[in-house]
Amino acid sequence: MPVAMRAEPLAGGRGFAVWRVVVWLLLLLAAFGCLQYLGHAQLLWGQRQGLVPAGTASAELQRMLAWDIAYLLAAFALIVLCAGCILRQAWARPALRLAAALLALWMLASGGALLAQWPAFDQASTDALGQLHGDATLRQALLHARHSYLAALVLKAVAVPVLLWLSWRLGVPAVRAQFRHRR
Repeated sequence: MPVAMRAEPLAGGRGFAVWRVVVWLLLLLAAFGCLQYLGHAQLLWGQRQGLVPAGTASAELQRMLAWDIAYLLAAFALIVLCAGCILRQAWARPALRLAAALLALWMLASGGALLAQWPAFDQASTDALGQLHGDATLRQALLHARHSYLAALVLKAVAVPVLLWLSWRLGVPAVRAQFRHRR
């Protein structure tokens, strides 16, 4: 029985690397985002089609649909870049470096916007909780919304340094040497 040999040697940093785990996580989160944006876009499209006179969809509905499609395309592009990096294709490394840096900036900006809106959200949710006396379901939903808001803030705060680290790490010569150009 013949023994199969690898065409390329295992040397050159083929062991465990944290940056690869981060790329896999980014791939999975982008895939989850694709599903979320696709589902939301389908709901909006159904609402748009359900309007009685054709072409009377509100400008707000059109704008939300456009944002969903833009986010869906961006998440798909991120999936392609992550897959290219996982396969160690040289074209994907600089593109993912740029995408990670841009994503970190987006997380910083959107997290800052969430943080700026927190006092108003906190006050409104506290007032609403004070007015709910007997409805446990609404109280739970409101507490869930508060926890989701805080979780989004924490995840964005954690994502910024991780994405910046990934962008830096993909530029390190030892990591750069692991990527191969097409023949």
